[in-house]
Amino acid sequence: MLLLVPAVLAGCGSGSHFANRPRPPSPVNLSVYINDQRISVSPSSVGAGPVDFIVTNQSSTAESLTVLPAGASAGPPLADTGPISPQGTAQVTVNFNTPGAYTVAIAPRGLTQAAAATPTGIRSALLQIGAPRPSASNQLLQP
Repeated sequence: MLLLVPAVLAGCGSGSHFANRPRPPSPVNLSVYINDQRISVSPSSVGAGPVDFIVTNQSSTAESLTVLPAGASAGPPLADTGPISPQGTAQVTVNFNTPGAYTVAIAPRGLTQAAAATPTGIRSALLQIGAPRPSASNQLLQP
């Protein structure tokens, strides 16, 4: 009987299956520069997956940044920042699942439709999202 108990316990759990899903791609850092004339995004194209936007506001007024699909005039943005003070920085992360074009623009300043329709004079930037990036499962030093 004593020999049978360890053999039975050793066999426990061998019938379970663990779904080993691949990790998402490693995040990519994009630099976003805002001045009084335009927004610049560098690099301007990346593969689908998580993207960290590191934003610096070098304009003369506080600005909020928003990311939305290109051509989308209505609907919630994918991400936005709060007001970024002049000479200030902010960071926002977006997980792009579908390839396509996205607009990085200044968020509307007011809560009314009139305020939202008022142009800021700062040209938006276009970001191209390509095919999904490979999994980060085989990369060393990843959390």
